[in-house]
Amino acid sequence: MFAVAPASRVALPARRPRGRSNVSDSASSDCSDRSRHPLLAPPRASSSARDDASSEPAAPPSAPPPRRVVLAGVAATVAGSLASTRSLSTALASSDASSAAVAASSASVSASEPGAILITGANSGVGFAAAKQLAAAGKRVVLACRTEAKGLTAASAIREKVPGAALDVLPTVGLEMTDLRATRDYASAFLDSGIPLDALVLNAGIMAVPLGRTAQGHEMHFGVNHLAHFLVQDALMPRLREAEARTGAPGALAACSSIANMLPGALDVDDLDWLRREKNYEKWAAYAASKAENLLLTDEAARREGGKVACNAFHPGIVTTNLVRYILPQLTAENRDPEAERATPGGRLVARMGIRDADEGAKTHVWLASSEDARRVTGKFFLDPGLEYPGATRKELDAAQDWFLVQGSEPLAAQLKLPQKFFEWRTEENARKLWVRSEEMIDAFRVK
Repeated sequence: MFAVAPASRVALPARRPRGRSNVSDSASSDCSDRSRHPLLAPPRASSSARDDASSEPAAPPSAPPPRRVVLAGVAATVAGSLASTRSLSTALASSDASSAAVAASSASVSASEPGAILITGANSGVGFAAAKQLAAAGKRVVLACRTEAKGLTAASAIREKVPGAALDVLPTVGLEMTDLRATRDYASAFLDSGIPLDALVLNAGIMAVPLGRTAQGHEMHFGVNHLAHFLVQDALMPRLREAEARTGAPGALAACSSIANMLPGALDVDDLDWLRREKNYEKWAAYAASKAENLLLTDEAARREGGKVACNAFHPGIVTTNLVRYILPQLTAENRDPEAERATPGGRLVARMGIRDADEGAKTHVWLASSEDARRVTGKFFLDPGLEYPGATRKELDAAQDWFLVQGSEPLAAQLKLPQKFFEWRTEENARKLWVRSEEMIDAFRVK
């Protein structure tokens, strides 16, 4: 049975010696403070005002109690206090014995501990839906959100639907992707937690926002959608490589791209930060470029890993999550009732147009993160579970409600070299160049 972190928190084991990044500043010092008990510390506030992106540790007691006693102590402590993190903290603080039991239960990672699936941006949209579906399937999920508070809220919401879900939220740290220092601190905290990793889903992102810059001066779409994720996978890839020896199946890296990556001329690997083109900045082109970069990342990772980790990208569909709030506010998740819509002619028309709700959009997340079949392929771009593009037949595209995509048999498609022409940027040279430049950009922030 999967181990469940009490109340969505996982206590960090004793910190292993690790060389730190050569970047040092006060902005990230609160992430590095280990002087407080990780289960009693209040959530750390995000270093940014944006809403969506995502201590010496307690020493284990010398004679840890049996597992049943530990779980009983935890259950007795947290019963009736899941409604708020404040009540949980109060309950833990009032019981030294229970606090010690919690620390003992997660102070070390045994060989039999189940591997986890880490999802970035798991507190909303398709990331939340994927986490919920994976939890319902019995998988252990790490909710990598922008703040601890967002992660705890998401965990509570998932457990309302999936009682007993095996969920982890790292204490006192969030995955803030507009600042590579904070991204590094989250990756370091995950490694220090000792949680085995079976799959990493690069899901978090922004879409078509006005020109902005990250803390390091990178164009916002490039910095959040690609570069922060590049740093996360750089830090966690060694943990993914361990999955095969532990489970018999390769680890999985899955990146949420989009068919927007086909926008002609969007990607320029020689101007990733839109410095040369800043006066002509176009937010949709910037978004499309970042989605192309997601695909190039997994293409190059697949070549470098050689099958040790299955690396693939995917298009989740046209999904009505909060990402569309600036362009189609009437189709955001909070303004829709998908089940009621499916019973109406208009709702069925929306479905035939290929517009999905978050639960429908999460199916390829789930497949790539958990399916044995998905671990047998690498370096691919999927529209749906097992449906690769280009390569899908007209019948398959129609069945997947992707009828608007060119398959190649349409009039003039062969003469125009479609759909392959839409992916002219998808070359080994571009993938390698993007990888090398990304390595240079994150070098000062790498987890050593």
